[in-house]
Amino acid sequence: MAQGKRYKFQGSTFQIGVGYGASKNITNVTQADPAVVSVAAHGYSEGAVVLVEEVPGMIELNGNLYVVDDPASGTFELAGVDSTGYTAFVSGSPSGNVRAITFSDFCELTGVNQQDGTADEIEVTTICSNAKEFEVGLSDSGSLTLDFNLAPNQTVQAFLRQAKADGTDVAFKVTFPGDGGSLIMLGNVQATSFQGSVNGVWTGSATIKLTGEIFVLAA
Repeated sequence: MAQGKRYKFQGSTFQIGVGYGASKNITNVTQADPAVVSVAAHGYSEGAVVLVEEVPGMIELNGNLYVVDDPASGTFELAGVDSTGYTAFVSGSPSGNVRAITFSDFCELTGVNQQDGTADEIEVTTICSNAKEFEVGLSDSGSLTLDFNLAPNQTVQAFLRQAKADGTDVAFKVTFPGDGGSLIMLGNVQATSFQGSVNGVWTGSATIKLTGEIFVLAA
């Protein structure tokens, strides 16, 4: 009998990007949909998360995290980024740089709750309408809530608190067991909290505002 797929929480991994790999020089970024970045011998694989900095000309890219898509020899795409309306890249020195995010396992994690956002409804009813009419507006990317056993000096938990204080983007990666593939999410830490009581352990939570689509990768 055929059965639907399911994946256990235990046996999955949940990782948070807490550091950076070596800096590599960017030699070009196209004004295209999607944007294509030229970096010699970048070595990035599908689904890698990178930080782009100091790009001359196309300053709209600077200081943000991006997911690598369709990597090839010397180039890769920035998933979901339409740069056709961005300022043109300026060749020369400095050339801009890119660094891959390094991930760390969040082993104190006890629960994950991702809530999708909603799209605005824009009323477009006119004198000739027989009922109210609407267009779909911009969509909210949603939120991510993490529950965990509190260990404030652990790398991931210290990083989440610092990311909230600094207002920096954070990358999150869920890898499912077996052939379940993985998910990549980007967002800002909005709040962290902790609580405890008698006959229990200290626990904490973090609320993240997602800043774009959730990227689904095959195993």
